[in-house]
Amino acid sequence: MVLERVYPLELIERNPLYAFILGAAYSSIAIGAAVLLFPDDPALVAVAFIALMIYPTLNSILKQEEELESQNEEHFRLLAFFRDHQNSFKVYTLLFLGILLGFAFFALMLPSLATNHIFENQIGVLYGQNTGGKAFFDKALFQTLFVNNANVLILIFITSFVFGEGGIFLLAWNASVWGTIFGNLAKTAAGAASQNPITYFLIVFGTVFPHMILEAFSYICGATAGGIISKGLLREQFLSDNFRRILKNTVFFMLFAFVVLLIAVTVETYVLVHADAYRTIVQQSFGSL
Repeated sequence: MVLERVYPLELIERNPLYAFILGAAYSSIAIGAAVLLFPDDPALVAVAFIALMIYPTLNSILKQEEELESQNEEHFRLLAFFRDHQNSFKVYTLLFLGILLGFAFFALMLPSLATNHIFENQIGVLYGQNTGGKAFFDKALFQTLFVNNANVLILIFITSFVFGEGGIFLLAWNASVWGTIFGNLAKTAAGAASQNPITYFLIVFGTVFPHMILEAFSYICGATAGGIISKGLLREQFLSDNFRRILKNTVFFMLFAFVVLLIAVTVETYVLVHADAYRTIVQQSFGSL
């Protein structure tokens, strides 16, 4: 791919912060290309373009990650696993945040009619949500959120396992949904209340950031685990000592991903029930329709 020639992979490996810039830049390029080439339904096409542009970078990184796993003869230790694969986690996380803020920027800056058309699929997720009641802890909301998010985590793992880096499409989709939702919430609510949309966006983003980053991290763990076992299956002899070690580490790491997701959903449930400023912004946004 031509775009990957613009920057060397070593640049991202030395400083993963460039991955954030890459995610935001690819979002802008993908949205522009999707609007020009597929004006009738650009939302999903933009996410697909992002996944295609990011694929070569993640493919190279995951090859290195699998090599580390195949050479590691120690039993699974969580801290050691993070130490060995910290570069992959940083790149995934910063790419995710770059894509999210890229979509949020366009959702904030574009006129509402343009936003509703370009990001129709993402906005459709927003108006299908339920923000919960006023109980101290809404058990039904918690169960719904956990089941939905667990399904996403499993799907990301499966797509990463089957397609190598296929999970990047679902990660990019979630980033685009969250970015669009946050930007659109802030813009519509600020318009209804005659407030600054940037201020509203910062309130929304600051409120949801703790559970959002935990949830995203669990998805990134799933994508990393699926990508590593996929590369291991291709490179190692089936049921060899190296393959069994990689498989065992993958199982342990997926269990860790579910624990992180459990914490994320707990925090999200509490926020949806008790974050009054966020709930007010959501009500103002829905009331402006």
